Amino acid sequence: MANPGRFATKKLDTTLSARALYGAELRYFRERMDLTLRDLADRLHIEMSFLARIEQGERRLPDELAAVVDELLHTGGFFERNLEAARSAPRPDRLTPLAEWEWLAVAIREWDAALVPGLLQTDAYAQAVADTYGPLLTDRTQRHRWEARLSRTPVLLAPHGPRYTAVLGEAVLRRPLGGPVAMAVQLDHLAGLVRSERVTLNVLPLIATPHPSAMDGALRVMTFADETPAVHFTSHRTGAYGTEPATVALAHLTYDLLSSAALPADVSLDLIEAAAEGYRAEGGTRERPSRRTEKHPGVVRTAP
Repeated sequence: MANPGRFATKKLDTTLSARALYGAELRYFRERMDLTLRDLADRLHIEMSFLARIEQGERRLPDELAAVVDELLHTGGFFERNLEAARSAPRPDRLTPLAEWEWLAVAIREWDAALVPGLLQTDAYAQAVADTYGPLLTDRTQRHRWEARLSRTPVLLAPHGPRYTAVLGEAVLRRPLGGPVAMAVQLDHLAGLVRSERVTLNVLPLIATPHPSAMDGALRVMTFADETPAVHFTSHRTGAYGTEPATVALAHLTYDLLSSAALPADVSLDLIEAAAEGYRAEGGTRERPSRRTEKHPGVVRTAP
């Protein structure tokens, strides 16, 4: 049966996780009983939006509802029997679906010593990153690791997007990837995201002494509504992932140390805007974009 209302259905990749399969089966059994999302949500006494996110593999079916769903939808005990599998979220050790994880996260904390993180990149900057580092990566897995760092700003602009905070090494601002004009646009983009309160950015000055484990590469900690946090590390050519408590604790400690050594948010914003001004002058672009931003799905543009 078609799904009426504003909750658009999507085709799930059920190989991504047991939870995705769990959600797809819930939708299958619901539609087999000729029930709409609203019908089932009312019978379960939950919000329709929450049920939709369960079916999309974004949220976990509460344990106490599994037996109720089995009874309502005549599943033969499928959901109660597979509760343990449903508790597992997709593993980001396959880096191609890393973007899928970003849509599930409620908070993302990120550090990068060398590059603007992918979630903050403009298309021109992302292309410059690919042009610079891509030829060095002959292995497909290595390429996927770098592709995972390229532009994916729409996640941050979604109504239910994650709360995003990042610490950037000052070298990120000083390395003119793509040339001065592309860098000016990239740094203006960062400033626009900060001023729109979509993200919080702090810059770690070159004179600071960062945590030894973060001297090279990038660190990301993703927090989920129903899951153990996931940590993703990336260096020049390698990537690693973990959810072990010790790994997550070390990642949070590393980020906290970096954040405490970084410049305050307002000073960081001034530094970003000053660097953008310098690149504009170098590139012969004199006009500075307005600080007002227009918000569109998938992109932030400075208003004319």
